[in-house]
Amino acid sequence: MTKLTYLDSLPPRILGIETEYGVLAAGQDGRRVVDADTVGRELFAPIHQRYQASSVFLENGGRLYLDVGSHPEYATAECLDLQDILAQDRAGAEILRDMAAAASQRLTDQTGIPTQVHLLKNNLDSAGNSCGCHENYLLYRTSQFRALADALVTFLVTRQIFLGAGALLRIQGETKFCLSQRAFQIDDTVSAATTTTRPLVNTRDEPHGDAKLYRRLHVIVGDSNVLESPTRAKIAMMNLLLGALEAGGDFSDIALNNPIGALQEITQNLPHQGKPLELVSGKQFTALELQAEFCSRLSRIYSEATLPAGYREVLHEWQAWIKALAAGDYLALSGVLDWPTKLTLLEKLRSRQGLTWGDSKLARLDLAYHDLVAGLNLESRGLAQRLTATHEVETAKTTPPQNTRATLRGRFIRCAQDHNLQFQADWTKLRLRGKAGGDITLSNPFATESESVAKLLRAMETL
Repeated sequence: MTKLTYLDSLPPRILGIETEYGVLAAGQDGRRVVDADTVGRELFAPIHQRYQASSVFLENGGRLYLDVGSHPEYATAECLDLQDILAQDRAGAEILRDMAAAASQRLTDQTGIPTQVHLLKNNLDSAGNSCGCHENYLLYRTSQFRALADALVTFLVTRQIFLGAGALLRIQGETKFCLSQRAFQIDDTVSAATTTTRPLVNTRDEPHGDAKLYRRLHVIVGDSNVLESPTRAKIAMMNLLLGALEAGGDFSDIALNNPIGALQEITQNLPHQGKPLELVSGKQFTALELQAEFCSRLSRIYSEATLPAGYREVLHEWQAWIKALAAGDYLALSGVLDWPTKLTLLEKLRSRQGLTWGDSKLARLDLAYHDLVAGLNLESRGLAQRLTATHEVETAKTTPPQNTRATLRGRFIRCAQDHNLQFQADWTKLRLRGKAGGDITLSNPFATESESVAKLLRAMETL
């Protein structure tokens, strides 16, 4: 049981989300026009023409690239605040959506067939391949990484009852509605591997900062959320838990005996119907009861804390979601969380037309839920909650968060582009090609000012 009484604050932490998207180019009859490789190349053709690369850092501080398997991927800039990470994540989706619209027109011109490129924010693309949504959290080297990662396992396994995106999956010859798309793609708890196995937490040590001070926690179990409430919640909940663990909190009494088995068991049942899961101690709790325990302990630990914007609201939402799901009232969370929203839509169609879960109409609706180009437009129809304002997202498309290293990267990239100068940038390096002294290392992810960057910007103004 946790040894902490309370904390008076939440330590500052760099946060980020990486999202892979599925793509599909279809004609008016819904048939595939070209394969995914062709779609990916066409999607990134203007970027490749401009930069001679399909991986670039943008003036908003984020990274846009074409990943293995022709999946477009967007990684947010380094963020400190919940609202910034929401705006950055949505900005990336809208940038890619605009790229998809332009690619649709080019493919239409090339093939002579009216073509639409669909951008799918989910974890299973049109061919059944896996797409990931990864979370990144800065850790301080003073913490015992493996012990901390192990302590997260029970939380990560059970959080799908709120954060799953929902999916119709074929299991042992039967199509079932599952809470998470990702649950059956994970086969390990904590590991450095990402291809031979898929763990909940990847331990590869890439801090993207001063390796003596920092380490990066890379969580790869999460679903790609369409709605903003679960996106905010997954970051806030994890950050609250990390703060407690780093301060000495002990949650070992609720460690699961078989985490991967539990992950796949939980996803197949609605939370109020969930089966008891065995703990290492021999006790049994349902996923809902375990999440209630995490929520209760963290609410107590931070009861007297001064928390950044949004965190207190997430703690209150967490409690409300537990209450609704315990009562079996997932309809109360439609428009708030993804899987209840999707299940509500699927049940309405299934009931109206008398369909079985394996019907292709339901499969199409399942996929349409994740289509950012020609999907369901739930927010504009008043069927889903939105937490960001339009102007925040528009700003995030071109402007990095102002309280992290991303602002330095953004200034550098914008200045180089304004002066038509060739440059290279990544998370820690800035380089102006062909100029002596044009290489800068940014090892502090919290830094917002740098004399080296300022000097280089002044020099660029004269070139």
